[in-house]
Amino acid sequence: MKEKIGTESASGSSLPFSGKLTAIAIGAVLISLTSTVPYLTLLNAFFLSGVFIAGMAAIYYAVIRYQVRLSYSEAFLLGSYSGLAGGMLSEAVSYLLVVLTGYRPGTESLTLLLDWARGMAAGKPELAEQMRVLAEMEALALAPVQLTPADLLTGMFLAAMFYAPVAGLGGIFMVFRLKRKAAKSRKTS
Repeated sequence: MKEKIGTESASGSSLPFSGKLTAIAIGAVLISLTSTVPYLTLLNAFFLSGVFIAGMAAIYYAVIRYQVRLSYSEAFLLGSYSGLAGGMLSEAVSYLLVVLTGYRPGTESLTLLLDWARGMAAGKPELAEQMRVLAEMEALALAPVQLTPADLLTGMFLAAMFYAPVAGLGGIFMVFRLKRKAAKSRKTS
């Protein structure tokens, strides 16, 4: 058993470069969709679950399509690359949407969450101060903005920094699930 693990990590995966690129592209596109499409952005409001799912999808594609075994570290690295590319792509798309059309991705989801909070706070005077703060935050978030290329680069850096490890963890989780499923199927066979 130890020999298998040693040789598997020493030889690396047999995933071809084109497979890695395709997996990274799939993860990046999914991250971009969950970061810019109205109401899909709600996925990322809950602990960046859209990014986590994108990392899982990228690894699932690579493993199932190319029938390769990935170690946890390889899955994390590949998922992280998809998170890095996805963060940069989603920021570029968001920047273009703001500059060209004035549309700010995520505003519908923010409004929906704030309406939900207002509904829960209705009739509770002890929450009046928090609701005032939320109203100020909403006004700031919905105010028009002027973005510069420096804002784009900063956004790309920050999104990549946050999305890469989350997508990498999604990749690890997918490898864990696939290995567990394979082990169960071997037991029953």
